[in-house]
Amino acid sequence: MLEFEKHIQDTCEHLEEIVSLMGGHLSKDLDSISTLEEVLTSVVNENDEEATLGARYLIAVYLGEIVINAAGGEWIKSTISNNIALSIDNQQSFPLEAVEEFIKNPKNGQLEFFAKGVISANRI
Repeated sequence: MLEFEKHIQDTCEHLEEIVSLMGGHLSKDLDSISTLEEVLTSVVNENDEEATLGARYLIAVYLGEIVINAAGGEWIKSTISNNIALSIDNQQSFPLEAVEEFIKNPKNGQLEFFAKGVISANRI
C-alpha cells in the first residue's frame, strides 16, 4: 500500500502546484473545498473532456485527503464501485462519485456538503 500512498501524495502535490500557478492556495482542510469547486468549474467550462477527466481524479483524491485529515480513515479499492474509495470505520465513501455528480450538475457547496457529511458521520 506504500506505493499507493506515495501516488496519493504526488497527486495532491501536483494539484497544489496547478492551483498555485492559477494564483490560489490549497491545503488539506475544509476551507480549501471551495477552491476545489472553483477549479473544477473552470475546467468543466472549458469543455475539454480529457482535462475534465484529469481534474475529476485530482480533485477527488484531494477531497478524500481533506476528509481523512478531519475524520481519519484510509484509501481502499472499493469492492462496491471498483474505484478508489475512503474507508472510515468500515464505512465506504466515494469522493470520485461526488466529484462526478458535481461535474454533471455543478452547485456551489456540493463537495463541501459531501465532505462534511462523511466527517460528521464519523466524528468520535
